Amino acid sequence: MTELSIPETEHRRRTRDLLERADADGYDGLVLFGALNIHYASGMYHLPTERPVALGITDERIEAVVPRLEREHAERGEFLIDEVTTYFEYPQGDPMERVAEMCERLGLADGSIAVDSDGSPARNGYTGPALSELVDAEVGLEAYVTEMRETKSDAEIDLIREASVWANFGHRLLQERIEPGRRPIEVRAEVEAEAVKPMLDALGDRYEMRSWANPMQCLFTTGDVTELPHSMDQTTRIERGDNIVTIVKPTVGGYTTELERTMFVGEVSDEKREYFEIMTESQEIAIDAIGPGVEYAAVEEAVVDYYEEQGVAEYTQHHVGHNIGMEGHERPFLDVDQEGEIRPGELFTVEPGFYVPDVGGFRHSDTVVVTEDGTETLTDYPRDLESLIV
Repeated sequence: MTELSIPETEHRRRTRDLLERADADGYDGLVLFGALNIHYASGMYHLPTERPVALGITDERIEAVVPRLEREHAERGEFLIDEVTTYFEYPQGDPMERVAEMCERLGLADGSIAVDSDGSPARNGYTGPALSELVDAEVGLEAYVTEMRETKSDAEIDLIREASVWANFGHRLLQERIEPGRRPIEVRAEVEAEAVKPMLDALGDRYEMRSWANPMQCLFTTGDVTELPHSMDQTTRIERGDNIVTIVKPTVGGYTTELERTMFVGEVSDEKREYFEIMTESQEIAIDAIGPGVEYAAVEEAVVDYYEEQGVAEYTQHHVGHNIGMEGHERPFLDVDQEGEIRPGELFTVEPGFYVPDVGGFRHSDTVVVTEDGTETLTDYPRDLESLIV
C-alpha cells in the first residue's frame, strides 16, 4: 500500500459522522478525552499519562488542549485540529480549566456536550475534576467512537492487511529461533529486534510509531505455562516435548493484527495430536460460520457444539474471538451472549481454544475480515501440525 496512515479525508468523514450522531441526540458538539478516540477522530496520537488531553469538536472548528510537552506534536499540519491550547504541567497548570475555556470558545459551555468521559480518565495518579463540574452545559456520556470503530474502512483494513504480512514474517523468525534450553523472553527479544529491521527497511519513512510498543511483538509460552491462556511467564525454559502457544502482533499505522499458533518441540504424542486436530477443526468451523448477517452468538455456539461432541468443552476458558483494530481487543465479540449480527467491515481474531491440565494449551488465532459475501483471512501462516513441529 502507498500510505501507512489514515488520510485526512477519512478523519473529516469521521468527525462529520460524530457530529451527526451528536446532533441527532440533541448535543451541540463533542469533547473527547480518550487517547484512542482523539487519534481516531483527528489523527493526533499521543502518549496518555496523568496529563489531560482533550479534543473539542463542533461544526465550525476543532480545538485541542494538550500539555506543553505535546504542543509541537499536536500542531502538526496533518492532524485535523484548527487550534492548540497548552498548559504547562499537571497538577500545576489547571488543565481542566483550560478545557472549560475551550468549551466556552466553541460555544459549548452553556449548551449540551457529548463526551466519551466526564473529564480526563483517572490514570497515573490523575484525579479530577470532572468537566461537568466546570461548565454549565449538560454533559452526556456517549460511546459514539467505540460504535464507529466496530466496522473498518478500506483504509483501516489495508493497514491491518499490511500488518498481517509482517505477522507471517515475524512468526517464521520466531519458529526458527525456538530451541530447547532457551527462555521465551530471550527468544522474544532476539526475534523482535531481528524482525523490526527488515520491516522498517521495507516500509521506510512511511512508517511512524504511534506508541512505545515494539512495531513487531512476538511472544510465546511453553510447557505447562500454555495451560494458562494469559500467563505472563516468559522465563520457563523450553524443553523437548513442550507445547508452545505463540502470539505475533505487528502494528502498522496505528492498527494491529493477531497471529497465534500451537507448536510442538520434538516428537508429538498421539494424545497431543488428537487435541491439536480437534482445535484446528474448531477454528475452521468458526471461520466457516462467519459471514454478513450471521449472529455473533451463532459462531461460538457452533464451536461449543463441536467441543461437546469431542469431549473437550470442560477445558475451554474464553470465547471464540473478538474484533481487532486500533486495539488488540475491540467489540463486538464472538460470544454466545453478544447480541446482533455480523457486518461487512468487521474484523475478528478467530481463536477457539482449550487447555488440558498436565497436557497443555491448544489455540490458533487468525485475523479474518468480513466482506460483503463472506470472509478473507488476512494472516497466512501454516496451520497443519507437521509445519508446526520445531
